[in-house]
Amino acid sequence: MKFYRQPLFIAYLIGAILLGIDFLTKGIANLNLPFQESVDTSLPFLSWFLTHNTGYHFIFGSISNQRIWAWLGIVLVVILGISLSRNLLKEKSSRFNRIILTAILSLIIGAAGNVIEVLIKGRATDFFVFHPFPWPSNLCDQYINAIIYIMLPITIIKSIIDWRQSKKIPTRSDTE
Repeated sequence: MKFYRQPLFIAYLIGAILLGIDFLTKGIANLNLPFQESVDTSLPFLSWFLTHNTGYHFIFGSISNQRIWAWLGIVLVVILGISLSRNLLKEKSSRFNRIILTAILSLIIGAAGNVIEVLIKGRATDFFVFHPFPWPSNLCDQYINAIIYIMLPITIIKSIIDWRQSKKIPTRSDTE
């Protein structure tokens, strides 16, 4: 396997593992937790709360035609996956960029669990609450949070640093 293809393989493998963990934890929650009853844990910031999201999003409000939105989500995942995969296959990409793109692609694949579950079962399973936030969540939601609150700022900061460094490099016309 050529060195520039390895991150792509790793991204898809980790993404599949994250997706599998998401489905496994949702299955365990559906089998073992009481429906819509809060169960305290030994951690003060976490409680179990099994619910099924069937068209209502706890932040955005009621969402009708959830399956249509799920199909659009799958299309978005495919488009992002193709775009990130193409960038990972570039031979001249830096090691840092490959690591970031691998992590983002893995998380995007894992985050597809909710839309896949909506397409298969007509609902998404949420099973824990991080206090002080009032809404139930699942691992897919946390993968999305990692993309937005960790990977996106890293990518933006890295882009700014790269842009500033490119401004400092003298061009051929400057040296003549």
